[in-house]
Amino acid sequence: MTLHQKLFISLTASVLLLATSGAKAQFWTLDSCIRHAYSQNISIQLSEETVNITALSETQAIGNLLPSLNGQATHGYNWGQRIDPFTNQFATSRIQSNNFGLATSVNLFNGMRQVNTYKQAGLNTERAKWNYEKMRNDIALNVASGYLAVIINKEFLDIARRTLDGTERQVKRMEKLVSAGQLSVSNLNDMQAQLASDNASFVIAENNFRLSKLSLMQLLQLDGAGVESFTIIIPTTEEVESLELIANPEVVVEAAIHNFPEIKAATTGLAAAALGRKIATAGYYPSLNASFSYGTGYSGAAKVLTGNPDTLAFPIGTVYGTGQLVTSIPQLVYSTDDYQTKAFGKQFQDNVNRSLFFSLNIPLFNGFVTQTSVKRADINYRQANLQLEQAKQVIEQSVYQAYNNAKASLANYYAFKTSVAASKKSFDWAELRYEQGLSNITEYADSRMRYEIAEANLTRSKYDFIFKLKVLDFYQGKAISLKP
Repeated sequence: MTLHQKLFISLTASVLLLATSGAKAQFWTLDSCIRHAYSQNISIQLSEETVNITALSETQAIGNLLPSLNGQATHGYNWGQRIDPFTNQFATSRIQSNNFGLATSVNLFNGMRQVNTYKQAGLNTERAKWNYEKMRNDIALNVASGYLAVIINKEFLDIARRTLDGTERQVKRMEKLVSAGQLSVSNLNDMQAQLASDNASFVIAENNFRLSKLSLMQLLQLDGAGVESFTIIIPTTEEVESLELIANPEVVVEAAIHNFPEIKAATTGLAAAALGRKIATAGYYPSLNASFSYGTGYSGAAKVLTGNPDTLAFPIGTVYGTGQLVTSIPQLVYSTDDYQTKAFGKQFQDNVNRSLFFSLNIPLFNGFVTQTSVKRADINYRQANLQLEQAKQVIEQSVYQAYNNAKASLANYYAFKTSVAASKKSFDWAELRYEQGLSNITEYADSRMRYEIAEANLTRSKYDFIFKLKVLDFYQGKAISLKP
């Protein structure tokens, strides 16, 4: 039976079963599984939020380069004696006052700390994006691996079902022979025991198939309650003999080192660590800041003359000998009714004050903070360099491992293909001998088991080889895909 025929029978049976149960089947290809995982997997969503957080840090680093601007306003009352800041006179009554101002400050130089911090924030955002891409790659590989596990367990289930069907046919045949008196009951009992064993094996294979579907659904963030309606489409696999294994895995290693996001993330991390050292050494340099403020205010104690004063001369003495009264020079005398509080708008204009300051800070001793920061930055740089080398080694080892696994799977495929052909002939002969009463149930079961194991190994090695080839393509920057 060809793969297309098996696929047609399997899908037809699934559709009929689900139609009778009222369930709606969900058919999934590998591509649709990966796309769904990209949009729904929590690990990918967490990685995406990390990118958003680092992007905010980059925005903050840009803001730190810009001057600050703050406005302030106060409104208050004062009781008791004090010097009014706007009239510069003592005030003892309750006085209302208001202050309004704008202040700005900017760092002119601090050892390029803020500039390098901005550059480092940009690299951190880039590294977070590469880590996000790595997470997507990991999920794609995990989904593909889970998809492959479902395919293999489906094949194992089909093998178990065929085996069980064959044993059921043998039991029915023996029941007729026993009824006709052509075969002893003991032979039928042996075959019925084998039927029970095959039925248990089928249940195990069915459970393994179900568990593999549940694992894949978990990666896709799907509700496990729909496991019965969750159906993958078995891809049309090319003949293994037509597939070629790349002769030189170093080509794959070179492509992966240049393209894979974990390498780019580690490279970006190394550049960020180099900037980290520059940021730390900025603590050795003086810093220069400039600040400017503009303000005005209002005071209830500020008065303006609005009435007409009286002219008064005060006696200050008499002339000796004549007794003539001597008065002071006439003075203008104002009463409290002659004054009014200065208008708010007028004070707002007249009380304007401005200030400009420059401040220079020269670090002399800060408790070894700068020294330890520089040493810590040096360690971080060395660690980032080692992490880059480690990432390259992991990629190289993964590629060579996938290559060797593919090579081994291909060799196993040809070996198991020969084994299946030989074990099939052996089983057909053992089955014929058993039917003719020339062998016992043990010989029959052993021969059939060898045939089943060879079939299972052939199936596993075939799909494993195809999957490993896809992994090698993936390391070269190609998307993982199987033709439905």
